[in-house]
Amino acid sequence: MQYDITFHPSWWHKNVGICFSQEFFDDPGYRMECDIKMRKALYERFGAYGIGEKDPKKRPLLGTNLLAAGYLYSELMGCEILYKEDNSPQVICRELDEEEIEEIPCVDLSKSEVWNRTKQQIIDLQEEFGHVETYVNLMGIQNIAMDLMGQNVLMAYYSAPDEVQELFRKITDLTIAVGKEFRKCSVYNSAGVTAIVQKTQPECYLTSNCSVEMISNELYEEFLLEHDQRLADTFGHFGVHHCGGTMEHVVDGYAKIRGLTFAEVGAGSDLKTVREKLPHIWLNARFSPVELGKATESEICSKVEVLAKDGCVEEGKLSVSCVGIDADVTDTQIEYFLKACSRIEK
Repeated sequence: MQYDITFHPSWWHKNVGICFSQEFFDDPGYRMECDIKMRKALYERFGAYGIGEKDPKKRPLLGTNLLAAGYLYSELMGCEILYKEDNSPQVICRELDEEEIEEIPCVDLSKSEVWNRTKQQIIDLQEEFGHVETYVNLMGIQNIAMDLMGQNVLMAYYSAPDEVQELFRKITDLTIAVGKEFRKCSVYNSAGVTAIVQKTQPECYLTSNCSVEMISNELYEEFLLEHDQRLADTFGHFGVHHCGGTMEHVVDGYAKIRGLTFAEVGAGSDLKTVREKLPHIWLNARFSPVELGKATESEICSKVEVLAKDGCVEEGKLSVSCVGIDADVTDTQIEYFLKACSRIEK
C-alpha cells in the first residue's frame, strides 16, 4: 500500500529553519535551495520508510509538493496574499456581496501582473533546466469563490443563483487557462494539492474541493458538478480532493463525474461508504494529523488497518497519507504512522 506524509510550514520552520516568506514562492533559486534542505531532512528523519532523499539534487519546481498551499488563483482574481515565515500564504477574502458578482472581471492572463510574474519563473526555469515541475495547488471552483465572497457565496446560492453560476463560469475559465499553461510544462501537475498523487495517479488533474464539505449534495450537483465536469473533460484523468470529514454526504455527486479516476477522502469520512459509491476509483484516505499527535502506537496501527480494510477492493487502488503535520507532533508519533502503513500488504 502506498503512503506518504506532508508537513505544515510550522514544522519545516521549527525543525529545518525554512522561511516561507514571499521569496520562497517567487524566487526559484531560493525555493530550490530550501527544497534540497527539506528533502534531505526528510531522509535523515524518515528515510527508513522511503521518505526523502539521501543526496537530493536541484529540481526546477514551480510551487512545491512538500506543502499544500492554495493561493495563486485567488491572487489572480484580485485577492491580497499575506505571507508568514511559518505558515502557508494566507488569502485575504475580498468579502464581495452578490451585488458585486457581475463586476468581477474575466482574467486575461496576458495582461495579469500576477501571472506574468509566475510565467517569468517558468521561463527562467526552462532556460536553466530545460523543463519545469509544476507543483502549484490546483484550487477548486468554490474554494476560489469563497476567497472572493466568503460566506456570501453560500447565501447567494439561494438569492442570486444565476449570478453565482456566471461567477463559477469565469472561475472555471481561469482555472482551465492556467491549467493549460501548466500542462505545457508537464502532464504531472497535481502534487501541489496532495503529494501522494505522484505515486498513485501521476497524470491526474486534481481539483481542491475543500469547501464542498460545507454544502449539500443537491447544491453540489446544481452548481458545481458541471464545472468539475468541464475540468475533467479538458484535462482527463480527473480527481477530487475532499479533505472534509464527511465526504460520503456528497459522494453521489462526485460519482457522476465522467472521467473520475482519483478521490482523496478526508479524515473522519465514512470510507467504507465512499468505496461502495466509487468502487473502481483510486482512493487516498487521509489520516488526521491532530489524531496522529494524540494517539498511541496501537491506536494508530488499528486506525490504519481499518482504513486499509474499508478502502480496499479486489483491484487495490488505495493509499493513505497524513497531511498538515505540525511542529507539535513528535518524530516518534510520525514513525508509528509510517510503520503501521508499511506493514499493510501491498
